[in-house]
Amino acid sequence: MKPEFLKGIMPALLTGFTDDLSALDTDRIRALVRRLIKAGVHGVYVGGSSGEMLLLSIEERKQLLETVVEEAKGKITVIAHIGATGTRETCELAAHAEKVGADALSSVTPLYFAYSFADVKQYYIDITKASSLPVIIYNIPARTGMTLNFDQLHELLMIPGVAGMKFTASDFFQLERLVTLHPDHIFYNGSDEMLLSGLSAGADGGIGTTYNFQPDRMLEIYRLYHEGKTKEALEVQRKANEIIAAVLKYGVMPACKELLKIGGLDYGTCRKPFRPLSEEFKAMLAEDAKANLGEDFMIR
Repeated sequence: MKPEFLKGIMPALLTGFTDDLSALDTDRIRALVRRLIKAGVHGVYVGGSSGEMLLLSIEERKQLLETVVEEAKGKITVIAHIGATGTRETCELAAHAEKVGADALSSVTPLYFAYSFADVKQYYIDITKASSLPVIIYNIPARTGMTLNFDQLHELLMIPGVAGMKFTASDFFQLERLVTLHPDHIFYNGSDEMLLSGLSAGADGGIGTTYNFQPDRMLEIYRLYHEGKTKEALEVQRKANEIIAAVLKYGVMPACKELLKIGGLDYGTCRKPFRPLSEEFKAMLAEDAKANLGEDFMIR
């Protein structure tokens, strides 16, 4: 049986920093979590790419998760992304996540080096042994540089303790085949602009960055799809994609944080080497938000 608590719409949480970027700003993080809970999301995905994971120390990643769990526990699901450059650090984060009360773990494939598939498989086996929490594989070849074929993904899903996969790719035939072969596993669509496509291929939900500022739309796509209103869901996806196109133009994480600010929550900026948006880009993004998200969003 699929674990019901893992289904649904889950923002890949952005990380809030102090204005000088020297530390986490837990007040900002808590405020965003509260806003997302109020919007009705089913869970949050903490400490992944959208959370600037590689720009945080191990201790900061622990602090981030602890802050989110304290704010969200008992209200929504918390998935802790624990991927790191080494298995030792990943397993340390896995044990910590279980200790502080996360509901599940997730990790990208090992980063930077050209690892063999045997290395990758052992990496996930080690994660399952470091904690009793369900593990969600994260397949994102565009970021990791590792493209796993169907047979390899199937083999990873067969590891005891692996509960599912975040699928951030555009081969929806492959996704549908994996869903069909593994009916008891959870699958998430990982490309915001293709949420409806992923759901149509059998995904149980979605995890995405732009969900931070437009959770209502993503929840509506999810609801309409499950009500059999595919045409209406496609119209909402098209609206979501208009602002996603703008975000891609300006830089995903910096633009998403700026959109949160436009929407009433000053969430600061990203850590270097990300550069702050120029005043010109901020003005252009504000116009995009006004045109696509409406006046109400601008004054939330």
